Amino acid sequence: MPDSPCYVFLMMHRSFAVKAAIRAHVRRVLCISLGFVLIAGVIELMQSQANEKKIFGEHAVALATKSDSREPAGVRAESNATGGKREKRWMVREVTAYNSVPEQTDSTPCISADGTDICKRYKKGECIVASNAYPLNTRLRIETIGDCTVADRMHPRFGHRVDVFMDKDVRAAKSFGVQKLTIAELEDEG
Repeated sequence: MPDSPCYVFLMMHRSFAVKAAIRAHVRRVLCISLGFVLIAGVIELMQSQANEKKIFGEHAVALATKSDSREPAGVRAESNATGGKREKRWMVREVTAYNSVPEQTDSTPCISADGTDICKRYKKGECIVASNAYPLNTRLRIETIGDCTVADRMHPRFGHRVDVFMDKDVRAAKSFGVQKLTIAELEDEG
């Protein structure tokens, strides 16, 4: 009876049922896959935030004296009794981060513009920055980061910025982004 209308109807109905079951299965697989992608994204975000706290934990000393006014430039002479430094001048600048990788520097990424090995200095806990706006070896107090030393230079098109050194942690540097922070140039009390 393969030619009977009932048989043809049953075969078509079975075909529709199979197609519907396949579509439902594909939907379930896609939902489960999307769930895994979302969970993986949340885990990665949590790990990067934990890593960022670890990176900045040693440098996350707030400014000893913070200006309530965010004017672009000014002069302050308040002392930091523990560090023996006076803030010579302060201003709000764009602050970014960089790494010791050839793609961001040159063929000798650990050797800075002042000729020192900033990778070793960083591992000893020193905060290093690159900037064209300040002379080499200038000490800066950067809001939320702490006291840093200018030891490197940047591309001339970023002459207005200060770039915080983060060794090889590219993810933390990208996560840091571009921030506008108060920066105080320090001078020795004498």
